[in-house]
Amino acid sequence: MQRIIFHIDMDSYFATLEQQANPFLRGRAIGVSGKEDSRTVIVAASKEAKKCGVKTAMSIYAARKLCPNLYLVEGDGPKYRFVTDSFIKIFKQVTSQIEVFSIDEAFLDLSGHVKTWGEARVRANWIKSQLKRDVGDWVTCSVGIAENKLLAKVASDLNKPNGLVVINEINKFNILDKLNLTDFCGIGRRIQLRLESMGIETVKKLREYPPEELIKAFGPYYGHWLHQASLGFDSSPVVADFDEANVKSVSRAYTLDFDTWNKDEVFQVLMHLCEKCGRELRSKQLAGRTLQYYWRYEDFTHAGVRVTFKKKINDGLELFQIGWQKMSNYQLQKAIRLVGVRVSNLEPVSGQLPLFDRERKRGDLVPFLDHINDTYGELTVKPAYLLKKSRLRHKIGGFKYGD
Repeated sequence: MQRIIFHIDMDSYFATLEQQANPFLRGRAIGVSGKEDSRTVIVAASKEAKKCGVKTAMSIYAARKLCPNLYLVEGDGPKYRFVTDSFIKIFKQVTSQIEVFSIDEAFLDLSGHVKTWGEARVRANWIKSQLKRDVGDWVTCSVGIAENKLLAKVASDLNKPNGLVVINEINKFNILDKLNLTDFCGIGRRIQLRLESMGIETVKKLREYPPEELIKAFGPYYGHWLHQASLGFDSSPVVADFDEANVKSVSRAYTLDFDTWNKDEVFQVLMHLCEKCGRELRSKQLAGRTLQYYWRYEDFTHAGVRVTFKKKINDGLELFQIGWQKMSNYQLQKAIRLVGVRVSNLEPVSGQLPLFDRERKRGDLVPFLDHINDTYGELTVKPAYLLKKSRLRHKIGGFKYGD
């Protein structure tokens, strides 16, 4: 059966939603960001702002230097999630195999639902029309269609905004050979520089480079992937959003309002993040063995600690206690601006009872705490350590769909 994969990417998503909601903003160069008095960057730029050179992650100062008439709008996470729910409902009308890649993009597997590239185009245009009907005229999406996820994502970037591009066996190599190496999802700037130092400046040169040399330079997994990508091959499946067995990790991070040397301030934020990680793990009925605690210094350099246990963990309090123990004796080199926690090496939670009575009592209590917090709001019930800490602000650059 012919694989037919869609990658649907909402165009300038947060910015166009603000323009859809407020006609005064339509046609204007706008940037979605945090509060102006906070340490914020451009999270999304409208099509008009992009024409001036404004890009995601650019500082407000740099953006306004390029675009003096830039109008800033504070991001509205609940609004964006509501609209994302709306377009996912549209996707579910064409297939159940939907992988929400981020809040503004998704992969759809239509293999078996459509049989030809022509039928695929018709279905993509139907999705576009439904989006316009349900969300609004100002919000558009670009659709890439191909035989795999790698090429579908490449295709969706080729004719923005409101594009529709099909990559098949007829045009595949013609398109691939015109790409930059960083057009592949999986090749960043550092990898590009390494490849260029090996004399590989184009996708065609990457394809012609001996695979065994790529494996020698980048390892068996990534070296093989680079060679496969240059050929347009990708066997990765579209993982339905409800298929929790394929979740690789759960993480949370937060940029502090001020750079700080005060570990107590850092630990209060870390506990909040650990509680959020624990709740997500339990909601997915998962637990992890590998824990990583990391932070970013004021000069944007990084540090952190990583530890792997034999037992599985999904209790936020236990996550925090381990992190507190590991970080307490760590000598800070500079002031911290961001802190984060990641849990990986995940496995489904088994029904085996804990050995110790204290752990059993905690295991019996936690589901009731989750129910209270789910019903009445985050941290309605919280550890005493957080009594002086308000809820962390939702920072638009940091949430993901489902948060």
